[in-house]
Amino acid sequence: MDLQDLKRNYYLFDPVSYGRIFAFIDFSNVRHWAKTFWPQENKEYLKKEIDIQKIADICGLVKPQKKFFYYGHYKEYPLLPVENPFNIKFRQSIYRIDKARKAGFVVRTKDIKEIDNFDDKGKFLGRINKCNFDIEMAMDMILKIERYDTAFLWSGDSDFDYLLRHLKSKKKNVITICARDFASDELRCNSDLFIPADPLKDLLEYLPQNKSTPGLRQEA
Repeated sequence: MDLQDLKRNYYLFDPVSYGRIFAFIDFSNVRHWAKTFWPQENKEYLKKEIDIQKIADICGLVKPQKKFFYYGHYKEYPLLPVENPFNIKFRQSIYRIDKARKAGFVVRTKDIKEIDNFDDKGKFLGRINKCNFDIEMAMDMILKIERYDTAFLWSGDSDFDYLLRHLKSKKKNVITICARDFASDELRCNSDLFIPADPLKDLLEYLPQNKSTPGLRQEA
């Protein structure tokens, strides 16, 4: 057994017993694990982030046949200046999408919807971002169900409760990895194996190599 196998078995699991593995990364959930990994640094906003390439590297330890990545992006505004805050937000979000593709993920993405939010008296409170991928992830897991034996889910979202119960009814293995503080009871109960992601935080930390890159702030 080499060093990589030892690391895999210590942090994750031996894939030999789990057949064909497909990995599903709910990155909007995963990204916020950084709040519990590095609470001091991320008090106000995410200054220290999780690296997408390192997620791919960790997944690679168990040799999944496919790995899917789900994350939204902001709209581009071509009529506005490049350095307009809206276009900076667009570049930051697209940067993550591009990085996931380069890391070998099959990427599912769509526009982030910005919804006006008002109080009971009609006062404008700001905008709420909405872009979840529950349907897309469920469709991929169900439509591809004959192609894998084990779903390796990176998320803690309780909305996947019914989906995981369905997978298990079809004799599929379910392995969930999540930060302890983000893991729902439903996912813990309906997983054949639950893996706390917290011990992996140093292996997942994003370390910026070029701090002068325009339009990017501690992006992963």
